[in-house]
Amino acid sequence: MNALYHGSELCEVDADGNVAIPAFLEATLPPETSPEIIVAMHQGDSCLVGYGREHLATLAERAERRRLAEEVRGEEARSHYHRMRGTFGLSERMKREGKGLRIPAAMRHLGRIDDLALFVGAGDSFEIWNPVLALESDDEHLRALAEFRLRTRGTKSKGVH
Repeated sequence: MNALYHGSELCEVDADGNVAIPAFLEATLPPETSPEIIVAMHQGDSCLVGYGREHLATLAERAERRRLAEEVRGEEARSHYHRMRGTFGLSERMKREGKGLRIPAAMRHLGRIDDLALFVGAGDSFEIWNPVLALESDDEHLRALAEFRLRTRGTKSKGVH
């Protein structure tokens, strides 16, 4: 069974893409699992999506089921190749090193991640948002979460919880 990611956290990202592992991710990724996390462009939103390496097989199975369903409906295979490219080609390994992660430069560019990243659990994956883009999302709950995390960001460092 794949990991299930739940929770959210706003994290600072340095110029090299280093970020502390959010607590909800650390709890889901025990040390004995693969030290690699895959990060890719999200297929439907303006964010990145991350998951453990073992999740790749699940993604391949899902893609094949969708391809077969599209074939039955007589649809062109082009969308299948776009999905496969997005899932497997527009992805990179994100190494875990102790309590930190490094978001690869190409992925930071594609996800428009600057000095802050909003990590959001999404079940069998997690999302990494530029919080400004999350504020512009069509998901009202994500917008509210981003607003809350940004508003309370400064108060945590001052000892207010």
